[in-house]
Amino acid sequence: MALTLALGTGSASAQQPCPAVAADLAAGWHAYRIDSLGVASRQFSLAADCGAVGALVGQGFVQLRLGRLPAADSLFAAALARDSQLVDAWEGSARVAWRRGDHATTARAAKRALHLAPERADLRELLSAASPDWDRPALPPRRRPEEFSLIARTAGTQFEVRDGMGRWVPFYMQGVNLGVALPGRFPSQFPTDSALYAGWLDTLATMNANVLRVYTILPPQFYRALRAWNLAHSTRPLWLVHGVWTELPPEHDFDDPAWKDAFRSEMRDVVDLLHGAAELTPRPGHASGRYDADVSRWSAAYIIGREWEPFAVKAYDSLHPGAHSYAGRYLSVERAPAMDTWMAEQCDYLLNYEAEQWNTLRPIAYTNWPTLDPLFHPTESSTAEEREWRRRVGRPVAGDKLEYENDAIGLDANLIRATAENPAGWFASYHAYPYYPDFLLYDPGYRQARSSEGPSTYFGYLSDLRRHHAEIPFVISEYGVPSSRGSAHLQPQGWNHGGHDEVAMAAIDARLTREIRESGAAGAILFAWMDEWFKKNWIVIDFEQPGDRNRLWFNAMDAEQNYGILGQYPGPADGRPVLGGDPGPWRRLQPVQSGEGRLRSIRAGSDEGHLYLTLELRPGPIDWQRTGVLLALDTYLPRSGQLAVPGMALASEIGFEFLIDLESPSRAAIKILPSYNPHVGANAILGGDDFGRFYRRPATIGVETDGRFDPMFVITNRARFGRDGTFYPAQGYDRGRLTFGAEAENSLADWYADSTTGLIEIRIPWGLLNVTDPSSRTVLFDRGDQTGGEFGTAVTGGIRAGALVYQTGVPVRLLEALPAAHGGRWRAVDFALWTWKPWEEPVSHSRLKPVYDSLQATWRAR
Repeated sequence: MALTLALGTGSASAQQPCPAVAADLAAGWHAYRIDSLGVASRQFSLAADCGAVGALVGQGFVQLRLGRLPAADSLFAAALARDSQLVDAWEGSARVAWRRGDHATTARAAKRALHLAPERADLRELLSAASPDWDRPALPPRRRPEEFSLIARTAGTQFEVRDGMGRWVPFYMQGVNLGVALPGRFPSQFPTDSALYAGWLDTLATMNANVLRVYTILPPQFYRALRAWNLAHSTRPLWLVHGVWTELPPEHDFDDPAWKDAFRSEMRDVVDLLHGAAELTPRPGHASGRYDADVSRWSAAYIIGREWEPFAVKAYDSLHPGAHSYAGRYLSVERAPAMDTWMAEQCDYLLNYEAEQWNTLRPIAYTNWPTLDPLFHPTESSTAEEREWRRRVGRPVAGDKLEYENDAIGLDANLIRATAENPAGWFASYHAYPYYPDFLLYDPGYRQARSSEGPSTYFGYLSDLRRHHAEIPFVISEYGVPSSRGSAHLQPQGWNHGGHDEVAMAAIDARLTREIRESGAAGAILFAWMDEWFKKNWIVIDFEQPGDRNRLWFNAMDAEQNYGILGQYPGPADGRPVLGGDPGPWRRLQPVQSGEGRLRSIRAGSDEGHLYLTLELRPGPIDWQRTGVLLALDTYLPRSGQLAVPGMALASEIGFEFLIDLESPSRAAIKILPSYNPHVGANAILGGDDFGRFYRRPATIGVETDGRFDPMFVITNRARFGRDGTFYPAQGYDRGRLTFGAEAENSLADWYADSTTGLIEIRIPWGLLNVTDPSSRTVLFDRGDQTGGEFGTAVTGGIRAGALVYQTGVPVRLLEALPAAHGGRWRAVDFALWTWKPWEEPVSHSRLKPVYDSLQATWRAR
């Protein structure tokens, strides 16, 4: 902001001469610049008493800096009512609107200010942020082409596009879903750099992808980059599959007039922007600007909507019972449930609009997923069926499912037909992953299924879809596994919802890609191009608080953040601690404890994803057959927690919540104070109390002296009954087990020991330490009476750490402690507090994961 500081003295009242009004204004602005807002306000008040219009502007900026947006807006408006040529007042109005997320008002006010002060670079920057295309040429008048254009079409169970000679040739979709939220950004905070998009497109094309899928409207820069790339590579273009996004309607009423109008407005915008003829005004949560890049000739298909929740579809069908029909110009339905008919009507609306406005058609589908597939799954009982089986066998019935009914209702693309006027055709689209819902794991037929590469329940399901959709193409428009440390669901072939190092992820994604094609699908679109930190997964969402800040940090335990081909990693690319890498960054971590014996020091550091700990021992090999190492961590309330180290004759005045036990490279774990463990653990499975119970409350820190720390076991797959009464036990894993190795060899490595340097290097994801938001130093902490609702949180001052070396065997014998024990006790005074600085803008770096190479090879082979 570069205020022009027009003094605007106005006219003094007749009763009060104001010889110092200019000085009052100047003094007010000086105080404002040095952030002395109280002084500034008083000086502006003195000038305002003399009728100085500039004082209104000054007071407006004071209120704006204090975050009082309504007061600031009123003051700027009052100033402009007296003098519409005040640059600073227009700027103030623009900045108030920007703070409110009102980009349209920001652009209008900033444009007026820039007109009055064209030399102001800061105003130009603000205007460009609010309306990136404000200075681009206006769109030409819209004209409907006289010649009908058919870009792509379905032919039996496959797609076809025209080759360079204009001939129809088979086209198999192989590509990537394009999520674009960079670290620190919400999903609607899109990049607006054409060069960034151009680089991504070139990278994806080099990977041998031929399709990009987008869920929603991206900024104009993306479409300009796509057009430029395809014009330069006309023989191998990147085809676009475009979505039309919406949220659920109010009360699950898909006929709600305002909601439905907004959905259809979004359809029209998508169609127009593909033809390079859309001017979208700024709206919160939406891309905007001048869409002047015509990419319609490379737009292969539409997939509209989202994964509808089954309860919403069930509610809508209940509002409109019976069979329904729809006879549209391009799509028709005879005797189908209400939601199937509704989907046909919306798809037909989009096709009609493009045909009427642009004389063009292309294939269309709606988003579906296994939860709403049209198949029957005998292992997937409804809630009522499961409760009945539990009652019969005497298992607990109380509890609520933390998932949907995954076979209660469906949508069937076979019920919709392309009419004779629709040469583009119709297809089915599914988001299908190998690990969920549970019927993919337990169905007897799927468990017997084999692809050419071996047993595969996933291939069994894909084959079932192919048999059902025998006359139309079906596309798997989302699939893949994440390279997260944490896992949210287990799968028979090990293709779990997370828990894969990056090499394993690459191999699994490549195999899934091949099996999709072998099943007879017409395309496979991988999820996703890039890791996105804002995403959440059911198993960690309650422990990412405040929820709107999870975009600011990387949670290695969150599977949803780790699907990307382009990994987004915490911290800088260079100079960070790397397990098994350069010992220099580990040695440069901040000292927490120092000693002179075998245990030389404990050091700590952090980034946006991990706590780093260095334990320095006297150089030399560690005899892991006889020796182990413990680290005890206090993360909150130093006088509460575990006051006894297990198995040792060692008490502590500091209470610990976590214990890292490095018994050997093959046997290491982090354990948790039982009262601070928010998960029910393995005992829930053994005891049968597993129907919808995943968490225990309150998760708090008591004072304990029994030396007990529990494994960090989590339930990933709840126990369930099939429709025939077959019982499927719950499954889970100990997420506290620590993997030994160098990071270069295993992306999920947790610790490494180097006998040459004497360093034990440890990196612990924040999520394993009950840190719910490291960017604000927020940790999990329920009040003692907090048994429901959101988990409680508190702000920690930092972490205290102690270490010891022990001799394994029976009994375990303490060899050395750091800090040194006095009379068999760790004293509180000997523990230094290590803390870290909060942040509002994360530091991150990116690189391609091995899955890039595996898919490049897989797609090249086709």
